[in-house]
Amino acid sequence: MRGSSRVPRFVAPAAAAVIAVALAVGLAACGGSGGPAQPSPTCTPNGTSLSIVAQNQSFNRSCLAAPANERFTIALVNQDSGVPHNISIYKTSTAGTALFKGPIFVGPATQRMTVHALPPGTYYFQCDVHPDTMNGTLVVR
Repeated sequence: MRGSSRVPRFVAPAAAAVIAVALAVGLAACGGSGGPAQPSPTCTPNGTSLSIVAQNQSFNRSCLAAPANERFTIALVNQDSGVPHNISIYKTSTAGTALFKGPIFVGPATQRMTVHALPPGTYYFQCDVHPDTMNGTLVVR
């Protein structure tokens, strides 16, 4: 008898169940939309003047908040001597097209930037020079 290619009857339903559970868990982890998972917001808007500090190649906060449909300012305080930083805002953490892109500048220095009004939502921000260690969530409400 040549090699049998038959699979026992119980294997196919069990494999289908495992795949279904894996898909459900994967979609839940991605927010169910098939896109990247968004970090949960942990801050609320408190005016239109925001500030964030860059030090030791990290931001001092991982959440910023601004009012919806209003221009706002971000003061980026770069305390890293001789190190370039900026802050840019993206729709998602895939950092595709920037909604706002601040200038890259070497510290120590401070840049005040005006960001155009954004609709309500949760956005992603990062330093484009150090995106793996300098990023966070922008909550617009």
